Amino acid sequence: MRFISMLNRRHIRVKILQILYSQNRSKSTSKDLYGYFNKTSKSFYQFFITQLHFFVLLKEETLRRLEINKNNYFKSEFNFLVDIIVKNKFIEAIENSKYINNYIEKKEIDYFKNDSTVIHKVFEKIYDAEFLKNSSNDDDSVSLLIKIYKEIIVTNSNLFEFYEDCEIGWVDDFPLINTEILNTLRNFSKSNKLIINKTIFKDADDKSFGWNLYKKTTENELDYENLISQYTPEWETERIAIIDNILLKMCISELKFFQNIPVNVSLNEYVEISKDYSSPKSSGFINGILNNIMRDLKDKGLIKKNIKHSDNLLNLDT
Repeated sequence: MRFISMLNRRHIRVKILQILYSQNRSKSTSKDLYGYFNKTSKSFYQFFITQLHFFVLLKEETLRRLEINKNNYFKSEFNFLVDIIVKNKFIEAIENSKYINNYIEKKEIDYFKNDSTVIHKVFEKIYDAEFLKNSSNDDDSVSLLIKIYKEIIVTNSNLFEFYEDCEIGWVDDFPLINTEILNTLRNFSKSNKLIINKTIFKDADDKSFGWNLYKKTTENELDYENLISQYTPEWETERIAIIDNILLKMCISELKFFQNIPVNVSLNEYVEISKDYSSPKSSGFINGILNNIMRDLKDKGLIKKNIKHSDNLLNLDT
């Protein structure tokens, strides 16, 4: 079974946007920022394992509730969760995974050690879910777990806020992490095997893409400033939002130096990113400016696409 890389190109672009924004607001060196890029990429994978292991924590909470009721001689209210969570084959596979257990031990991952409240709150939401109480023994437990994940875990504001406080950048990583978790669940449902994606980047070119994008954008910043100013005559540079300015420069870099990325892909990617990371009107502004710049660069022969080319130019010489 073939997995795609965990970090897709849009996510890499966002990470470079964050780095360039950080550089704009501070005096970090390229070496520092390269270290930050590597760190956040590894942190993304750590987030994936943490979120995957969250299922095990939910199982432990279910067992805890069952034990409390048993010791108090109550008829358990949680028995309907035994087949759905306690005996769930996907969760058992995570528990028994040597790879996951070794990774957690090596990285000393234990974000919930001193704050189990969020686990209790997510559990309560699961317990209150009518679709689970109305489920039958014939319902597939992995399919129910997928529904739990999509309707309860992903949308839980307590968990989202908890992760927001854990690591810088995890809020931006959350959507892609959820996609990866759901892919893992669906693949397990088909094959009955836990297949963990161990690749952060698809290949060396994808890893180098991010840093090359950073270098080309910073190396040509003054040229880009002049080019942008030609198409924003009524705007002083200071009046253009910092994020918009960075996105314009990043896209110009792709248009000029990344010959294996189609023009429309670059244009669409930066317009879409602006919708999430800039002001409501930014996407229209960026779209208009980039289309004008793209035509200018084409007319001058500075955009050369559809040529076999490797953007594997990574060279940290600072």
